[in-house]
Amino acid sequence: MYLVSYDIENTKNRTKLFEELKDLGLLNIQKSVFYGELSKSEIKVVKELFKKLCGDEDKAFLCRCKIDLNDTHGYKKADLEQVEFDFV
Repeated sequence: MYLVSYDIENTKNRTKLFEELKDLGLLNIQKSVFYGELSKSEIKVVKELFKKLCGDEDKAFLCRCKIDLNDTHGYKKADLEQVEFDFV
């Protein structure tokens, strides 16, 4: 599983990254934080999105992680389960 977080000042770029991460099937678990499974090619896409949409003063990261529900507050298992999408 992967965690993606960002702090992008430009609203248009921030919204674009938000929509792109959703399209990759990641779950939006906080305002600018996404969680979910990514393939190697999707990891490359996220890195390219960072380069394309982040300005010099913006911040963003992608890291591999596993969230232990025993170490969270306010999240339920269903909140962190991967959502499956059907591509047409």
